[in-house]
Amino acid sequence: MNPINTSIIAVALVPIGRALDAPASQTAWLVSALYLATAIGQPVAGRLVDMHGPRRLFLVSTVLVGVAGVVGALASDLPVLVVARVLLGLGTCAGYPAAMYLILAEARRTGEDSPSGVLTVLAVSSQTIAVVGPTLGGLLIDLGGWRTTFAVNVPLALAAFTVGWRRMPRQARPAVRGPVTLDLPGIAAFSVTLAALLLFLMRPAVADLWLLAVAAIAGTGFTVRELRTAAPFVDLRVLGGNLALVATYARQLLAGLTMYAVLYGVSQWLQDGRGLSPSQAGLLLFPLSGSALLASAVTGRLPWIKAKLVVGAALQVAGCALLLAVGGGTPVWCLVLLMVCFGLPTGLLTLGNQNAVYHQADAARIASSAGLLRTFMYLGAIGASAATGAFFGPRADTAGMHALAWVLLACAAALLVLTVLDRGLRRVGARPGTRSARQDPRKGAHMTLTLDPARTALLVMDYQPVLAARIPDAVAQLDRVRTALDVVRRHGGHVGYVRVGFTDEDYERVPEHSRFAARARQLGPALHADAPGTQVHSELAPLPGDVLVRKSRVGAFSTTDLHQQLQERGVDTLVLAGFSTSGVVLSTVRDAADRDYRVVVLADGCADPDPEVHTFLIDRIFPAQAAVTKVADLEPALTAGRG
Repeated sequence: MNPINTSIIAVALVPIGRALDAPASQTAWLVSALYLATAIGQPVAGRLVDMHGPRRLFLVSTVLVGVAGVVGALASDLPVLVVARVLLGLGTCAGYPAAMYLILAEARRTGEDSPSGVLTVLAVSSQTIAVVGPTLGGLLIDLGGWRTTFAVNVPLALAAFTVGWRRMPRQARPAVRGPVTLDLPGIAAFSVTLAALLLFLMRPAVADLWLLAVAAIAGTGFTVRELRTAAPFVDLRVLGGNLALVATYARQLLAGLTMYAVLYGVSQWLQDGRGLSPSQAGLLLFPLSGSALLASAVTGRLPWIKAKLVVGAALQVAGCALLLAVGGGTPVWCLVLLMVCFGLPTGLLTLGNQNAVYHQADAARIASSAGLLRTFMYLGAIGASAATGAFFGPRADTAGMHALAWVLLACAAALLVLTVLDRGLRRVGARPGTRSARQDPRKGAHMTLTLDPARTALLVMDYQPVLAARIPDAVAQLDRVRTALDVVRRHGGHVGYVRVGFTDEDYERVPEHSRFAARARQLGPALHADAPGTQVHSELAPLPGDVLVRKSRVGAFSTTDLHQQLQERGVDTLVLAGFSTSGVVLSTVRDAADRDYRVVVLADGCADPDPEVHTFLIDRIFPAQAAVTKVADLEPALTAGRG
């Protein structure tokens, strides 16, 4: 439903403007309104999907799309059409986050860590609809006028509702527990920022500079709010710790700006500047969407994400350069070549960025991260709409299109530079912790893990509420560690808990020159030894007889008598689960190895704020001093050890 409304309006803008006596600079609001609503609604819908599963959100959204179709078909003026487009934007928000949620859920169920085939189908299905959109739009306009481009949403909504009702899981387990909390002040500040910026960009003038001031103030307020609230609309703290994901969002914005400027700007020029009919313009856009579909279908299963992005960005640069050479007398075959030159990068960039987000985002926020990817694409679309509104006056003439092409050339060049310089793209391709300890990365030989329960202790480290709030995929992490605890206890193994917490004396003993001092004092009361947040997480509560130590540094053995307690129990093998991988786990692996313990690291029982760091440590560093395995391998290992 989103691709059809994205593409079909491209050939309807000129007929709507002629019917309602509105210039191109005003009909551009039909594009901006949908994307402004979607840019705001996508993260909200994604967060709700993360919390409650996809079914209810998707069904409500399809109803809203149907209502929008009726409103648009009956509209008598441009403002009502803008309202209909806003409703369409809000109604199409849940589809993509719901799809990404279901793909990840199925990947977990089947053990498929990188379902590239399914992600390709998702991209191809969207682009298939985009192929049909302009051609269908031109045909509908010729048959029944521009109102049919809105009315088509009614049967589409009915079909989507029926499929969703019958096929979507009724009780998909949410990734986040607890009550729904929406950051309404953050949403409001984000909305004001975008709206004020868009109003200025649509018709930039010195007299309207106050709009930029409003956008700056609202943007600052939004940033401050999101950094301080416990449940932010856009988790800037997570983005700050995941620069690879931020770079992907930036690429999506730049790519979207060029893609949508071509889709909407060039399609208007084809009718006003080149003199084509809506149906002819729709047919000429077919090579654009068709080549995008072909690029996705052919390269979808190839793992070379960076290569796709680099080639796509380079083709956008070439297309923008060619756009400067076209005019009112350009042959149709040249225009077809131009559309292909823009279509191929559309497929490559869309698929590449989608796959990058799947691997870079925290699993517990996969739907909201996917929604945010679409938000950045829609921010690019909003920028494209503002650019076409600024460069096109009453008509979309050739001079305006050439001015637009210079802006697009600069954006495409920036995209190419950003992609080439992004070293993090080389490591995209596997989710953290996917390597089993049964495979020795140094020798490539298949190994069998055997653990003697009487001499083995599972250490649960730093799983405390104050720290667990930062754990990617928190609920799944806790579930896996609880499973590990049950397995070890059932086989008669030992269990130890390590928590971090500071007494007043501990704070005073940290020397000023220590880099650890600043971090400890920054958290202050939150890490006090008596604070509720520093106790062992309630879902992993210790039992009588378990080892329990409190530390005031990073490693499990530092500032504790853990080694002595383990020696008294005859433990010589440690199985480690902890947060964070680059903190307590790394320090304890090193220290335990120096103390001659046999060390086993549970890859899916550890987590880190930076997924790339987690992957690097699990795959490259830990195997030199520890066996790396998964929670699912504990049961057979302990069973073999008892025999």
